[in-house]
Amino acid sequence: MEKEELKANQDALERRAKKKPSAKNNKLTMVPLYCKGCGLCVHICPTGTLQLYDDPKNKFGASVKIDAPDFCIGCKMCELQCPDFALFVNYEEEKKEGGQ
Repeated sequence: MEKEELKANQDALERRAKKKPSAKNNKLTMVPLYCKGCGLCVHICPTGTLQLYDDPKNKFGASVKIDAPDFCIGCKMCELQCPDFALFVNYEEEKKEGGQ
């Protein structure tokens, strides 16, 4: 792993340590086929939800994984920053009592 990747992961873990898991109803989805492992999403994520890792299967040599989905606050910064449209944040509707 390169020095930049290690720094990005360290920063992500430090941000995660400062946050509590979110109770929001959002779902972070990743399309691994689209990810080139640039790490922009890892750097921009305010909660350290994402991690960059070496991936020999990826032609670019690295990929991003959703390491702590419960920490996602649904800000969509990763989705907006990703140049390859590999990340999506979807909001699930809260279930109302009585099935409505």
